[in-house]
Amino acid sequence: MLSNPFSISKEVLGNGLDAGTAYEILSIDIADIDIGKNIGALLQIDQANADLNIAKAKAEERRAMAVALEQEMVARTQEARAKVILEEVKIPTAISGAFRSRKMFN
Repeated sequence: MLSNPFSISKEVLGNGLDAGTAYEILSIDIADIDIGKNIGALLQIDQANADLNIAKAKAEERRAMAVALEQEMVARTQEARAKVILEEVKIPTAISGAFRSRKMFN
């Protein structure tokens, strides 16, 4: 229809759709077509944007949890290293005690 607007005029005039009116239709011209908003498409776009925002929020939540877990592991590693150092400090004391009691030579 839009590629051949004269077909609309021919159809209207051919079927006498203008009969019984106060006016006679000479032709129908389509000069300006205003297409309204496609609400369905807009709703789909809004839903897609909402889904994207939800996915981003979940990804950020997972990232934050990973960072927190990493920091917890760093703290546990430092704690374990501190315990090793505390036990290593006892070695010279134990060796000197063994020398004093002469248990090391028996």
